[in-house]
Amino acid sequence: MLLKNIEWNEKVKLIISDVDETIADLYVEAKPAMTAELEKLLSAGKVLFLISGQSVKSIQWRIVEHIRKDLRKRIIVGHCSGAEVWGFDEEGELREDPFYSLYETELSEEQKKSWREVIRELVDEFKLKILPTMPIVEFEKKTNGNPLSVMLEDRGPQITLEVINGYDLSLEQAEKLEIQVPQTHGHYDLRIPILERAEKLLEENGLPITPRLAGVFAIDFAIKGVSKTTAVKYVIEHDSILSSLGIHKSDIENPERMEVWGDKFSVVRGGTDRHISEALPKEVRSITFREEKSEEFLEGYNTVVWNGKEHLHDGLLEFLKSRNTKEFVAE
Repeated sequence: MLLKNIEWNEKVKLIISDVDETIADLYVEAKPAMTAELEKLLSAGKVLFLISGQSVKSIQWRIVEHIRKDLRKRIIVGHCSGAEVWGFDEEGELREDPFYSLYETELSEEQKKSWREVIRELVDEFKLKILPTMPIVEFEKKTNGNPLSVMLEDRGPQITLEVINGYDLSLEQAEKLEIQVPQTHGHYDLRIPILERAEKLLEENGLPITPRLAGVFAIDFAIKGVSKTTAVKYVIEHDSILSSLGIHKSDIENPERMEVWGDKFSVVRGGTDRHISEALPKEVRSITFREEKSEEFLEGYNTVVWNGKEHLHDGLLEFLKSRNTKEFVAE
């Protein structure tokens, strides 16, 4: 059964979008067709707020650097799940300083160091085999399905483990591990014992860091209390940031003037895009481009599932191209 057709909202002024698997696949550049569509939106006066667990550097080389320099001033980036928000100057270059940085204001140098020591202890204790970030297909070829092979990236304000082979183990795979992996929401997920142990170590060291499930197979170690909600609320409550983007609060008072794009709004197993929705009026439309179950969404929020032929970043591209027609009809 198809859900309600999703039409392009021409009234939208501020678009708040996730990055990974929404605009681009993991650890690869956005498709040229995608950046071309984003340029059209920016040229039409829309503002794009990219918010992600990834670093600002990753978002730059994968997306922003493929967009015309004169249009980048209408883009802001909330990276590391909202720990910092960055903008671009009139020349299209990253501003010298972020609009805010909780990494610098909330953590001492000693705490930053202790945080890294906890991560090293986790890696040793769980006998994880660390690889650098790379496209998922390449990772799968290199690791041959080993659940203990993970990608680790220190993004400064956030440290992320990508547990690609271990988030959905079979019972047989789970039993082969020395670690006890409980069944959670019907899945044997190696992230759960890692997360639980991390919580204890971080607490013992008095660190204001929270480990949490993210995306499909990640664990994000982020500053306590920080989420995508943090960044979105900060931006829409500060006239100086909005005006730097060419908009004012009055431009976005109507819920139809804002829209959220993402791929993980489920409240089950770490749907962090829902935190964008939580920062906005419930009437604001949030579109998920993953085939998610509507019963897992935040109650009362206007979250809809894209029902086109394509999904994830290809689904968003399909949606963007559909705005040239009066209505998109899924087959």
